[in-house]
Amino acid sequence: MKRIVILVAALLAASGASAQLPAEQHLDKTALRPRYRQWMQPAGGVAVTQNPPSLLWPAGGEGVTGYRVELSPSAEFPAGRTLVSTQPWAVWALHEPLAAGRYWWRVTTFAEGRDPQRSQTCEFVVTDSARRFATPTGDELVRRVAAQPHPRLYVTGDHLAELRQRAASNPEAREFLTRSRAKIDMEPVPVAPTRPRDTTGMSPFQKRSLINFMYHKFGEVVTQPIVDFSLAWLLTGDEAWRTAVVRHARHVAALPVDSDATSEDFNRSAIMYGLAFGYDTACERMTPDERAAVLEAIRVRGERFFRQYVRDFECHSMDNHVWQHTFRNFFFTALATLGDLPEAERWLRYCYEVWCGRFPILGGDDGGWHDGSSYMQANLVTFIYVPFVLTRLTGVDFFDLPWYDNLPSFLVYSFPKDSYATGFGDDYEKMTSPTQLYMGFADALARETGSGLARWYADRLIGPDPTALYRSKGFTLYRILTDKPVDSVAPEAPARNTSRFYPDAGFSLMHTDPADASDDLMAAFFALPFGSTGHAHAAHNGFTINYGGRQLFGGTGYYSNFNDRHTLLHYRTRGHNTILADGLAQVIGENGYGWLARFADTEALTYTLGDASHAYDSIRTPFWIDRMQKSGVEYTRENGLGDPGVTRFRRHFLFLRPDVIVIYDELAAREPVTWSWLLHSHHRLTRCGDSAVAASNGVAEGRMDLFSTGDLELTLTDRFFSPAVNWKKRTGPDGRVQEYVNQWHSSFTTPEKHAAQRFLAIFRITPDGGRTVRLKRHSDGSFRVGAWTVRAELDASRPPRLEVMDRRGNAVLYNTAESTIGGSTLIRQADAPERELVDVVPASVR
Repeated sequence: MKRIVILVAALLAASGASAQLPAEQHLDKTALRPRYRQWMQPAGGVAVTQNPPSLLWPAGGEGVTGYRVELSPSAEFPAGRTLVSTQPWAVWALHEPLAAGRYWWRVTTFAEGRDPQRSQTCEFVVTDSARRFATPTGDELVRRVAAQPHPRLYVTGDHLAELRQRAASNPEAREFLTRSRAKIDMEPVPVAPTRPRDTTGMSPFQKRSLINFMYHKFGEVVTQPIVDFSLAWLLTGDEAWRTAVVRHARHVAALPVDSDATSEDFNRSAIMYGLAFGYDTACERMTPDERAAVLEAIRVRGERFFRQYVRDFECHSMDNHVWQHTFRNFFFTALATLGDLPEAERWLRYCYEVWCGRFPILGGDDGGWHDGSSYMQANLVTFIYVPFVLTRLTGVDFFDLPWYDNLPSFLVYSFPKDSYATGFGDDYEKMTSPTQLYMGFADALARETGSGLARWYADRLIGPDPTALYRSKGFTLYRILTDKPVDSVAPEAPARNTSRFYPDAGFSLMHTDPADASDDLMAAFFALPFGSTGHAHAAHNGFTINYGGRQLFGGTGYYSNFNDRHTLLHYRTRGHNTILADGLAQVIGENGYGWLARFADTEALTYTLGDASHAYDSIRTPFWIDRMQKSGVEYTRENGLGDPGVTRFRRHFLFLRPDVIVIYDELAAREPVTWSWLLHSHHRLTRCGDSAVAASNGVAEGRMDLFSTGDLELTLTDRFFSPAVNWKKRTGPDGRVQEYVNQWHSSFTTPEKHAAQRFLAIFRITPDGGRTVRLKRHSDGSFRVGAWTVRAELDASRPPRLEVMDRRGNAVLYNTAESTIGGSTLIRQADAPERELVDVVPASVR
């Protein structure tokens, strides 16, 4: 067997050492998740993981009016054995499980002025091992909801007495009612900015962005009295509350649909939802004219959303605002007004099909979330309330998904208590400790899923005073409505020296002690199959290293919005610990993607292999091209933008517990380029050798030594590639306007251009008062770092190779003569069978 491996190695060396190894999977798609769906799924004879599956297909372009979808256990589609659905949207959630076997399906698209177009026939397999998850059909859901008189959204009339009895003994409900009584006579909220700003001297595009920023959440503010007083009536039955609801609903219903204060999508949907909640509770107290005015204010907004969504949203890879807020508000509006607005039935059917067919939108089964910790929290309310309401309406547990089962570990391992998070995604720099929203979410997640890990995480965030949970206002309504007590689940803490892997979302999260940030070395490594879009960053194969809950090495910069020059040129791209080729950053857009191919976790070490070979390209997405143009950012090499022709970027990331990290990079391009290895920190970086830098975060020092075959040019600076300017006057946690201070950046660049390149980085993390692990390079080219020996092939003309081992029998052996498959990774640990890893494509993009 060794002869075969040696022969493969010789062939690779002869071809420039950049060819694919047998253990590697090559992904040739321009984008794994295009901005809009480009192919049908499931297809290609794949075995689906859930029964029933959902059928998804491209929308079909302008003028489309609807579809005819056929599904059959026969490729001939015989009439008696074929299910048919005729519908206006491009998703069909099959609610009833299918018998095991092979299935064929196709779609006929109807469009104005064109003949019907029939798609190719796709096939998939349902096995007995597929997870069964039956849900009511859309017809059944409509019948159930329509049969319920008002109120029905959060509680029905036959359960009001039970809710009121629980609320009487619920301290949080009593506190809520006390606060609400003090406001019952309040005047309607006037139209005014929620955070005033001066727009003098701004470009038209900046001014429009800032006006939206100024009125952010106005829709929630103006409808808060309706929402609060509606809940107060549900809890008490006191008609004074419904009188107050009607008074405020009249005011809100009279607001214009299009104005600076009301036209932004968040505000429009919040107004629609607030009116719908008020209508659900107080329609009996409204005069015919008041009912008509409220319903029309809801209808005109709801129809806008429906026309905007249908044949667009269900095919969109990650329409951020919709999944964060507007979808939930639209769905709940449909539930509240079904039977009162003719349009509400199609709204409800559409929302239900999309939720059943596509959730979780930015993850898979593993519990991870693509956008990072900051913008994940923008979705947390939707994550709880939509399945909570659907479960109550249908009797089916909509939390019974693998994603929800695995989500608690993602919370714990991506964002420990008193700790900086992964350092990834827009606004990541603010995520220095889990917010109150995370606290309330973890509590609700524990109650709904029975997760002991979620209960432990929530309890840690709440602290010794149980009333601290009340500060999580986003989940006040949930806690008052639920009949699941806070102590219904026993807490379960995470173990020391453990890591977790989330390939569907693109994260490998490593710890020495996830339960105690003060003593934790945390490393986050990311390569995202969804691409560099939404609120995610063009930072594939990037990483963050934290110690003691503080960043030590990680991303730099500040988020203003999608359109900010600093955000586009530094923050999302070259502000992370990754690679530049010819000084060019990774591309923003769905065509710039990465993925995590291998993972192993033992008590001694964690190993992850990331592939960012598709992260470098020309910008292709019209959305991002438009953003560049409107922001006045030229797409030029001088701005560090363009396609450098990278064909290979495979990064091996090893966390050798407790204090050493080893990174081995394999790089290749179509033509010779200069290669720059980037390392950033919020803290001062100091040179401590020709190719070494160090930083201290106040509780630990980290040093990185970088090795290659030749000399490297080290550049150290505390200046951003594009200056950070807080032109929106964004405020920090203390409410004060943030000062965008400079941060530190190092770049190790090859003086000459090479078509292929290798790097080996060795990090040593030393807690204050500890002894730094020694690093020694031997004459044979190997390294001794603490108890570990490291050997790496740095000559890019030779096959790549990495050996990391200690005397106890722990080892990572990549592409050595020990492999039975060329290019595999062997994982060894004492008293355990050897494992051989090859690439595995994430399930979310197969």
